[in-house]
Amino acid sequence: VSIFAYANSTKILLNEDPRSHDRQLMCYEGVCDPVTVFHLSYIRFPRYYIEVETSQALVNRSSFTPIWKSYNVSFTELELWFRFFFLLSAFLTALALVQSLRGHSIQDWSIEQKWIIFLLIAVMLYDNPLFPLLLLTSTPLISVVDAVFTVTFFCSLLMFWLCVYHGMRKAERHFFSFYFLKLCLVGLIWIIGCVVLSWSALYETVDPTFSITQDQEGFTIVKIFFFVLLAIYIFYLLFLLVRAYSELHSMPYFDVRLRFLTTLTVLILLISLVAMFLRFGRAFLERDIVMEITLRWNNAAEFLCFYSLFNFYLFTLAFVYSPSTNIMGPKESTGRYDDGEESM
Repeated sequence: VSIFAYANSTKILLNEDPRSHDRQLMCYEGVCDPVTVFHLSYIRFPRYYIEVETSQALVNRSSFTPIWKSYNVSFTELELWFRFFFLLSAFLTALALVQSLRGHSIQDWSIEQKWIIFLLIAVMLYDNPLFPLLLLTSTPLISVVDAVFTVTFFCSLLMFWLCVYHGMRKAERHFFSFYFLKLCLVGLIWIIGCVVLSWSALYETVDPTFSITQDQEGFTIVKIFFFVLLAIYIFYLLFLLVRAYSELHSMPYFDVRLRFLTTLTVLILLISLVAMFLRFGRAFLERDIVMEITLRWNNAAEFLCFYSLFNFYLFTLAFVYSPSTNIMGPKESTGRYDDGEESM
């Protein structure tokens, strides 16, 4: 693949060392899924000219139609405004929650309230206040920062679920006995996500035809290791969930906390899975959907679905876990508001 750009009637070769890449076609009933030939993260020139050479095995070349996809101005404006709306909403929600908790000792805060404040900060990173710089500059550093912010938010959610389901039945939460194992597990997932997405963003600026999922040696091993960690996480989370229900189901206060958080979380995850299935269809389990969803949006509905879903998830948690106006004040505090062992 050779990529040329035109600037002031001058033809410029962008990739001085044209690369050969193997692409596997996914076909169903005579119709094949699209294959990405190249991806430009930043458009510097008004005109581009692409030369694609195929192997001799590809006989019927006329059956393939080249398609140029780009974000139009309307979508860019919509993305900017909605990111700003979610960012401002997350900031105001965090401010309101902190203000409502100021009259109570931090020892009386439940573990959910402490984590929701942290997650509201993380979702502000997910909404990315630096996003306009992606449109104004071609430096890959902003793309790397955006990828790190996104991975940090989702790993914060993973850590939140582990800590909440374990912390409800454990009052003393020392670092090594409570947080260390969780940090190691989620930390490894965070490192893999940051490295893969950052490396992809950096290398695409050098070679727009590069695809980390298909061209990077060793990516399959990294993907397998990632899914092994994800499987361990799921089993660990299910173990903590079953233990929490078995020990706290008869406690009215803790039972309500468990049921509400579990119901809302499962609902959000189901909507996310349905949305991904509607986009990818039968190839849902065969493609690297995390990479495609994280780096590119196909339409405005897809963008709004994923961004609004997780933002409103945290807004709902913040509203529900805000302290009631008639809750006991700091002078009446017993220091056992979040003590599951004491309640049992």
